[in-house]
Amino acid sequence: MFIKRLFTLWFLLLSIVCGAFFFLANAPIQYAEKTNVSMPQPSNDELLRYIQQYQFLISEISYTLRKESYSFLLDYGILPNGKIELLVSLPDKVDHKTKQHIEETMLDVIKANELNPISFQITLKQLYEPVEAISTRLSYNDVMANLFEAMVAENFGTFSIDHSMTSEEIQVRINLTQEKNHKAKKKAQQLAEDTIKQHQFDVEAFSIDVQNTMKTLD
Repeated sequence: MFIKRLFTLWFLLLSIVCGAFFFLANAPIQYAEKTNVSMPQPSNDELLRYIQQYQFLISEISYTLRKESYSFLLDYGILPNGKIELLVSLPDKVDHKTKQHIEETMLDVIKANELNPISFQITLKQLYEPVEAISTRLSYNDVMANLFEAMVAENFGTFSIDHSMTSEEIQVRINLTQEKNHKAKKKAQQLAEDTIKQHQFDVEAFSIDVQNTMKTLD
């Protein structure tokens, strides 16, 4: 009888300790979400872990929306309250019903991946329109699209743009054709910096590499 009571007491204490540990581990996020208190700024290493954690979800949302034949750009970031912002850039003429269906489709994908919709915030904006930099970004597809449009307007001809994040910086790579001279490379560099500023991001956080190694077909 004594052993049974001792075991019961041990089990209750273990449950209390585990419950307290779980609460304390999640308390900062729960508190931030309920009170809108800002979480500490994530380091680049932490951002890389977020990218690894959510890149499958982002790919699946993109795939699902493409099946619906929507034109869009999808970015994501971490809000000050710890939530993941899903930022969707849409064409100018998108009616309310379409926007609502896009949000519902995204929520369905989140739920299908057994994630809590409360942990996400969906933000819709016009395509290529700069938006106030509230979240700490994990991707910059809208910025790259805006830069692409700017370079097309400047008649750069054939070129490529891509970006990625490392533990030190956000890398932007622009590749021009081989006949482009130093002046063209400098112009591309300036356009990239101007576009980043237009989107209210810190240029110092970006590394912009402009090359001219693309071969044109005769």
